[in-house]
Amino acid sequence: MPKVLLKNIGKLVSGDIEEPILHSKLGKPFRDAVGGGKSLIHSAKKIGGMGTEIDVPINFKDAAFVRSHFDAMAIRIDDAQMADEIVIALVVTDCGRSHPRIGGLKKETAKMECGLG
Repeated sequence: MPKVLLKNIGKLVSGDIEEPILHSKLGKPFRDAVGGGKSLIHSAKKIGGMGTEIDVPINFKDAAFVRSHFDAMAIRIDDAQMADEIVIALVVTDCGRSHPRIGGLKKETAKMECGLG
């Protein structure tokens, strides 16, 4: 399998226990798996019935304000979540938007020192 350089990351939590799971157990392993990442891992929460479509926000993994990489991926899990379950969805991509037209900070000019820009 060819190695893919991952560029964007995002997460979604459906349930009431985000803090203890994501911040202490998920952040570092997720960053290690995608080859680092100084940016915030943007997230979304949503309440809905089983099969509700949820948009998981994604951004450039090394600089949060690189607008060409602002996007979202719609996901749906038809049989979740049950009363005793939580859903955690992680999204990674290997590029930014196909034809970004929103201006702002570009990946090529981002300093990538502090994770913001």
